[in-house]
Amino acid sequence: MSQIILTTGRGTKLRQNDSSLMTLNITPKDPKEKSQLNQVMMILEDILIPINHVGIASTDGIKVTIPPENAYMVLNTSETTICVETGEIDYTQHSILYDPYLCEHEDHVDYDPAEFIKTYDIPAGYTDVLPKWYSIKFSYPEFNLIFVRPGLGISLQSHAKREEYWEIAAGEPIVISGSKVSYNNPQGTKFYIPLGNLHTIINPSKDVWVILKETYKGNFDEKDIVRVFNPNHYN
Repeated sequence: MSQIILTTGRGTKLRQNDSSLMTLNITPKDPKEKSQLNQVMMILEDILIPINHVGIASTDGIKVTIPPENAYMVLNTSETTICVETGEIDYTQHSILYDPYLCEHEDHVDYDPAEFIKTYDIPAGYTDVLPKWYSIKFSYPEFNLIFVRPGLGISLQSHAKREEYWEIAAGEPIVISGSKVSYNNPQGTKFYIPLGNLHTIINPSKDVWVILKETYKGNFDEKDIVRVFNPNHYN
């Protein structure tokens, strides 16, 4: 039996099931913490949902059936360690759409904006830059341009004081907005992120940067971020 241990805040890789039906059995490491499973979330193909809304209660946890060809990912957003069991299925043979820990053991050095500008075509007129090791944001009076590094994504987050409008300017990212998960979004695809909606953008490409054009209404404050799943550990 294959088993994945997820401590608080950790997630599995986003994988795509093969042509077989698969069942995940999700249990708390400490049986006394079974109620914590209600806080665990998962991606199941095109939805982001608490596992207790999509799974069936078992003696020791919750069982979730993964249909053939469906994408799946477990996010331990609870406050306890959980176990994800895959039975006899060799899940490691399932294709990986996104590995949130792809660069976990690399040195995390924020991008140098001056060097970044030498390599990439950055429109003139930006008023501020926010460099991170997995993305870099150029702010303009009317919008932001966010560059997301190949293979990585930003945290799954929400805002209480601003609503956002996204337009894909380059790449074909995975986007989560609310409970909706969409894949291979081409240039020009637009998204509306209401107040309080969970959202993230993930770049599944191995070599192409995603560029997101972001506008907003409300109070834009970097402190107005609630990070529900943050594999990059950016604070």
